[in-house]
Amino acid sequence: MRRWLAVLIALAAGALGGCFFGNKDRAAVRPSGPPLAGVVGEDVVYLDVAVLERPYGDAFLNHEFWKEADEEVVHIENEPTVSLERKTALEKNGFRVGQIGNLLPSKLHDLLTSERSCQTRRIQLHAGHATFLPCGPPWPQCHYRLFRNDRVTALTFDKAQCELEVVPSLAGEGRICLRFTPRLKHGEMEAAFVPTRDANGVFRWDRQEQQAEEVYSWLGWTLTLVPNEYAVLGALVENGDTLGEQFFLTREEDHPILQRLLVLRATHVPTPVREDLGRCPPIALRANLMTARGYGK
Repeated sequence: MRRWLAVLIALAAGALGGCFFGNKDRAAVRPSGPPLAGVVGEDVVYLDVAVLERPYGDAFLNHEFWKEADEEVVHIENEPTVSLERKTALEKNGFRVGQIGNLLPSKLHDLLTSERSCQTRRIQLHAGHATFLPCGPPWPQCHYRLFRNDRVTALTFDKAQCELEVVPSLAGEGRICLRFTPRLKHGEMEAAFVPTRDANGVFRWDRQEQQAEEVYSWLGWTLTLVPNEYAVLGALVENGDTLGEQFFLTREEDHPILQRLLVLRATHVPTPVREDLGRCPPIALRANLMTARGYGK
């Protein structure tokens, strides 16, 4: 029985990974990431993450693609209605946020299944835990204008790394809410002892190298995804001097400017703990397996 359940879980992981960007007529992407057994519990969430890179000013990333996406989806945590105020603040600061249904536009799918244009990975974590997604390589020096209320502030940071903090939570009926917070680390690395929590929720003190950090909670937003729906994040490209453009553009010496689009899908996969391996798989796990198989056909 234990061997049978282990095989079933492995099949579920393979089906979910193989069909991230696939349908019956298209090739599948198989995201890399930690094995299924890495995190266990009833609240395990998979984040499938793809980063698409194109030349700066690409017409598809800037115009054509967004005609297929729903950009009226930005919420503030615990608020049931769309926040036009937060959406406006994000746009002023160069962020573009949307959602797209389970059938991806054919050109986007082709780009996402191209090894030259796209990198993919899979992240496992418990609901309520944070993961951090680096957005491009570090900036030797990062310049941008920050728009807040009616004020504009010019900022410069050395050795800056842009990243998005993402925290998933279960929203019922298979839905997953993702909370995003832009963060920017900068400056020299310094050693510090900090409390950390491992994948199973156990706290301990750990020595880490840290940088100073700017946390833009007032620009944070949430999106709620149903199964096989995608969050899409990119830059509203203008003059290259907004915070969002620092997240999604890359300027390296002697290299052309690149523009990125971040695509995420979230899946709730309850994973039994070791002592439960002799039991019948839970209904939720079987349902996820059937959903994954059906979508990948």
